Amino acid sequence: MNILVTGANRGLGLAFVKLGAEKGYRIFAGVRSEDTEYPELEKLQKSYPNLVEIQTLDVSDEGSIEASKGELEKRGVSLDGIINNAGVLIDRGVAFHELNLAEGLATFDINTFGPIRVVKHFYDLLKGEKPFIVNISSDAGSITNTYDGDYFYGMSKAALNMFSEKLRRALPAVRIYSIHPGWLHTDMGGKEAPLSPELSAESIFGIIEGEVSVSPGANTYITYDGKKLDY
Repeated sequence: MNILVTGANRGLGLAFVKLGAEKGYRIFAGVRSEDTEYPELEKLQKSYPNLVEIQTLDVSDEGSIEASKGELEKRGVSLDGIINNAGVLIDRGVAFHELNLAEGLATFDINTFGPIRVVKHFYDLLKGEKPFIVNISSDAGSITNTYDGDYFYGMSKAALNMFSEKLRRALPAVRIYSIHPGWLHTDMGGKEAPLSPELSAESIFGIIEGEVSVSPGANTYITYDGKKLDY
C-alpha cells in the first residue's frame, strides 16, 4: 500500500510511519518544513530507503499541499490511503473566560481545515482497490460526552467529525474513518497517558487492513479498536 501520513515527525504519526514500513507499505511522511531536522523520522528513512519518503507538507499552507500533491502526481504516484494525523492542542487548562481567539483560529486551522485541505487536493490520487481516509479525531470531539476544558481542541475535533461524515456521503467508494486514537503517551497526551502510540497505530492499521472489526452500526466516528463513539 501507498499511504500519506501528515504530522509524521513524532508521536502517533511517527508510529504510523514505522509500523507501515515494517509491514512493507510505502509511506509518504508529511512534515511541516524542510528546514527542520527530524532525527527519528530521518533514521527511519535510512532504515527503509525504498519505503519511507519525507514530504514537505504543511497542512496550514494550501500552497505546500498543492506542491506536494503535484510532485507525486508528476511521478505517477497513486495512494491507497491518507492518514490525517497532524494536530495541535493549545488551550489545555484555559477557562472559557480566558480563551485567546487567535489560538482558537490556529487550532481550527490545523485540526479541521488541515485535513480538509489535504483531502481536497489528494483525494484524486486515491486509486487503490479499497481506498481509505483516516482522520485522527478525539473523544474530546464528542458533544454527547463533552467536558469542561480543551474548548478549541474539542470544537475543532467535533467539526472534523462532521467533515468525515460528509466525506462518507461524498465519496461512497472510499472508506472514511474519524478515529479517537486513545489517550496516548506523547508530547500532547502527557506522561500519565496509559497507551503507547505504537499500540494505537497497530490497532488502527488493523482497522484499515480488516483485521480489527468495527462495531455494527458505527458510522465514521470510532475508537482505535473499532468501537462506536457517540457524536
